Amino acid sequence: MADIFQFVPSKELKAKENLARFIHQCRFELKVFGESLNWDDWHWRGVAQFTQAGVHSRAATGNDALNPEFIDFAKAYFRYQQGHKPTSTKNESKALKALAPALVDITGNAGIDNITIAVLDLAAQNIRRYYARGTAYHGGRELERLAKFVSLNGLVKVDVSNWQSPIARASDRNRTGEKAQTVRNKKLPDQKALDALAEIFASKPEVPRDIFTSAVFAMLMCAPSRISEILELPVDCEVEQIDDKGIVRYGWRFYSGKGFGGDIKWIPTEMVAIAKEAIKRIKELTTPARLLAKWLESNPSKFYRHEDCPKVVDGHPLTANQTCQALGIAPRGKPKSGLTGAKVPYKDNNYTLNDAWSYVVARQPKSLPWLSKGKGIKYSNALFCMQRHLIHASRGTSPVLLWAPTNNVFNNDLSPRPELGSDRHKSLFDRFGYLNSDGSRLKVTSHQARHFLNTIAQRGGLSQLQIAKWSGRADVKQNRTYNHMTEQEIVAQAQALDTSLSLFGPSGEAEKHQPITVQEFNLMEKGPAHVTEFGVCAHDYTMSPCEKYRDCLNCTEHVCIKGDEERLKRILRRLEEVKKQFGAAQQAVNDGLFGADRWYQHHKNTLERLQELVTILSNKKVTDGALVQLKNDNEYCVLNRTVAAKLPAAKQKIGEEKLDDMAKLLGGGLG
Repeated sequence: MADIFQFVPSKELKAKENLARFIHQCRFELKVFGESLNWDDWHWRGVAQFTQAGVHSRAATGNDALNPEFIDFAKAYFRYQQGHKPTSTKNESKALKALAPALVDITGNAGIDNITIAVLDLAAQNIRRYYARGTAYHGGRELERLAKFVSLNGLVKVDVSNWQSPIARASDRNRTGEKAQTVRNKKLPDQKALDALAEIFASKPEVPRDIFTSAVFAMLMCAPSRISEILELPVDCEVEQIDDKGIVRYGWRFYSGKGFGGDIKWIPTEMVAIAKEAIKRIKELTTPARLLAKWLESNPSKFYRHEDCPKVVDGHPLTANQTCQALGIAPRGKPKSGLTGAKVPYKDNNYTLNDAWSYVVARQPKSLPWLSKGKGIKYSNALFCMQRHLIHASRGTSPVLLWAPTNNVFNNDLSPRPELGSDRHKSLFDRFGYLNSDGSRLKVTSHQARHFLNTIAQRGGLSQLQIAKWSGRADVKQNRTYNHMTEQEIVAQAQALDTSLSLFGPSGEAEKHQPITVQEFNLMEKGPAHVTEFGVCAHDYTMSPCEKYRDCLNCTEHVCIKGDEERLKRILRRLEEVKKQFGAAQQAVNDGLFGADRWYQHHKNTLERLQELVTILSNKKVTDGALVQLKNDNEYCVLNRTVAAKLPAAKQKIGEEKLDDMAKLLGGGLG
C-alpha cells in the first residue's frame, strides 16, 4: 500500500464511475493517518470530524455527520489532499462542510457530481455565514481548489474549474485613529506583564512549571517565533557560526510553518545570553524524559529501570507497593488508591516488571517515536520531551510515561481562567504575586511576543525581507499584519530618513562619494531620484511615465557621477556595444535597406553622446563627485512636440523662451 498516489481519471468513464473509483482508491490504497483508520467513523480521532457546518466539535454526535451521499467523497478528498500537502489548518473541512448543504439546497441531493457554479456560489455564502472573515477567506480558497480538482479529474458533469471564490482577503489592520490604536494595543503585550516575566526569569525559579513557562517566554522574546516552532525544537537546535567579519553569531535551527521550511533563526547579540540560559534550563528539566524516549526506541519490550524502580529481576512477582513504585502512580505506602485510580487491579504478587512494561507501552503517545514526523523530530531528540505530569500543578511526575506540552498548556499558564475559579487555576503571574495597578490579573499570550518583536524590527529599520526571514515568514506581505507602529511613529521615521544614502547607494559608497545638497543638485526639486545602471534618474513619475525606458544615456533627466568607477566601466562596455551597432547600421544604409537611416541616426546620436560622456568622466580635471548631465537637442519630448505643432517655426524660439520663463516661475520645471 502506498502513502500517496496520483489519481488519474479515465476519459471513458462517466463522472459517477470516476467518483466511485476515486473514493475506492482513497479508502483502500491510501494509508494517510494510519492503516488502522476506521473509514466508516464520522470522527477520525485527532484528525477531523465530518460533521455539518455550525456544529461545535465538542458537542458533535453521530447524528451531526455529513449527508450520507456526500460523506465518502469528503473523507476521500480530505485524505487525498492531506496526503499530498499536509497542513495544520486542514481548510479542506471548511469547504466540504459548506458544500454539502449547498448541493442539497440547489440540486435536491448531495451527490458531488452535481456541482454547478450556482452550488459553489451558495457554498461560498455558507462559508461567510459560519466562519470569521479571515478564516472564511481560506475556506473560499479551498473551495476554489476543490472546484478545480473535481473538474480536472472528471468527477463532475459540468466543468467548474474556472470558478473563483468571491471571498476577499480581510483588509490590513493598519489603520489610524483611536479605534486602530485599541486594536494595536490588544496585539501587543502589556509592559507590566513583560516586566513581571523578566523578573520571574531573572529570579531563577525552581518549580518545573515555572521554569518551563518563564524560559519559553524568554525564548519567544529572543526572536519572533510561533509557539509551535519553539515547542518542536530539537535538543541540538543551537548553532554558532563565524560571519564574514569574524564575529561568532548564535542562532537556533528550526522548522517554520506556513510554507517557509527549515532555516536558522539568528538571535540578536543582546539576547544571546538570555537565549542560552533558557535553552540550558529546559535541557536540564527534560533530560530524564529523553533518556526514557531513547530507551523506548531501543528496548521496546524491556522495563525501564528508573531511579525509584524496585531492584528485582524482570520476571519476579511484585507487591502492590512495588508495582506502584515501578509505574510511578502513587506515593509509597498507599498503593491501593493509586492502582485503583490507574485502573490496575490491586493485589500483591499479581504483576512482574514485564507485565508492568506492557501497561506502560500501551499508554505512551500514539505517535511515538515521533514528536513531529513532518519535521523529523523524535521524542528522544526533542527539546521539550517531558515526562507526564512534569509541569502539572498537583500530580506527581511519571517516571515511565512520555508527554509533550502544547501551545494551550503554555498560554493557559499565562492567563487567568475565570471559568475554573481562582482557587483551581493560578497563572504564573498569580503564583508570583504580580497584578495590574488596579488589582486585576495580568495576562499575555505567546503570539503577542511575535507581534512585539516584529514591531520593534519595523521601528529599527530592518528591511521587509529581513523581517520576514527572521520571523520565518514566506510571504513578505504578511509583515503588515504584525506592524503596530503608530501613525506618528511612521511620520517621524519618514522625516528622519537620510535620502542621500538611498540615492547614492550603501553608506560605504556614500563615504567614497560625498552626498550633495539639494541646492547643488537642482533636479532633486522634482521629487525622489532613482538609482540606475549608469547613474541617477530624477524623472518625476507623478507627472508622467518614463519616455526613455531603458535608454537612460539618451535622456536629459539622467545624471552621471564622476568618480564612480563601477558605473564608468558599464558606460565603457555600453560604448563598445554601440560602436558595433553603429557599424552595422552604417552597413545597412550602404546596402540600401529600407528604414536603416533611422536606425543609423539613432546609434550615431547615442555614440556621440557616449563618447562625450566618457571624455568628461575620464577627465582628471573634473573632481570626483561632480554631477554630469548632458543636453540632448534631438531628444524626443511630448512638450517640445506639442509646441512645434502649435507654433510656426519663426515663433518656436519665442515659445521656448516663454516656456523657460514659466519653468523658472514654477520653481525649476515643476509645472
